[in-house]
Amino acid sequence: MSWLTKLNPFAKEEPDAKSAAAAPSIPGMPALPPELANDPKAKGMMAMFFRKWKDPAFMKQLRTLALHMQKEGVDVKDMKAVQAWMEKNKERLEKGEFNEAPAGKPGETFVKTGPEIGRNDPCHCGSGKKFKKCHGAGA
Repeated sequence: MSWLTKLNPFAKEEPDAKSAAAAPSIPGMPALPPELANDPKAKGMMAMFFRKWKDPAFMKQLRTLALHMQKEGVDVKDMKAVQAWMEKNKERLEKGEFNEAPAGKPGETFVKTGPEIGRNDPCHCGSGKKFKKCHGAGA
């Protein structure tokens, strides 16, 4: 009968008693590493982070910090580089100097190089047809 329970896609798997006692998890929260599983301070920080993660203002602040880091050449995917940048700019972070995104280059303006062809103008290939019937048909 045990093979039947493995085939049932709706059956809930029961965790081992040993692992369940070691690290009770919050629904939707990933399991903590074993060295942090029994640390109440780490659990509290993870819970606080997941509550903040849903806050749009917090996400805007994270994006702003990431833009400042990228502007200074820090690889935001490298955790050691991010921590080094944060240590270097600790005073500026505490003062709140990184509240606004850094000013970058404005978008480039598109400049047309030739005349604009209308759909009822003669086609540029010289067929004598209107553009919409010739080369504009596929567009």
